[in-house]
Amino acid sequence: MTGQPHPIPVDLLRRLLRLDVETGNLYWRERQPEMFSGGAHSKKQEAKRWNGRHAGRQAMTAKNSRGYFHGPILGRWYRAHQVVFALSNGRWPDDWLDHINHDRGDNRPKNLREVGSAGNARNISIRSDNTSGHLGVNFKKSDNRWVARICCEGKRIYLGAFDTIVEAIDARKAAEKLHNYHENHGSRAA
Repeated sequence: MTGQPHPIPVDLLRRLLRLDVETGNLYWRERQPEMFSGGAHSKKQEAKRWNGRHAGRQAMTAKNSRGYFHGPILGRWYRAHQVVFALSNGRWPDDWLDHINHDRGDNRPKNLREVGSAGNARNISIRSDNTSGHLGVNFKKSDNRWVARICCEGKRIYLGAFDTIVEAIDARKAAEKLHNYHENHGSRAA
């Protein structure tokens, strides 16, 4: 999000969309004739046609391959969670938005927090191909031991090799706490 221009001012966004804060869903508002350019049809006819098709209906319901809802607003595509943030905070996000519970479809304002890329990385879901069941913990066959690691400030930190997985997990959890990882870090996505 950082550095991208936002051609839609938040006050105009509020005229176009309504946010249900309980669900995080967005709904199209009715548009007035002056919001249309008029062409083959009058502005009033264009407004009537648009409102008949869209006003009151849920907006931004398409889901991309990464699981984010998105959709077009005035000819440009936006991710729904960024629009929700803008509507609920009165400004576009300056940085990354983190879905606290890891569910990219849950765009309730209370589930979104603005963080830097490092903060976003401190609250990730465990991948489906993880073999140990815990982030930063793996079994090293050559030593017949469990190894724990963590990343901090772009550096990979070796936490040690352990005889049991429980010891490796404990070391990793202690390091997560020390380095201010989010409490949901490593949980499964909803």
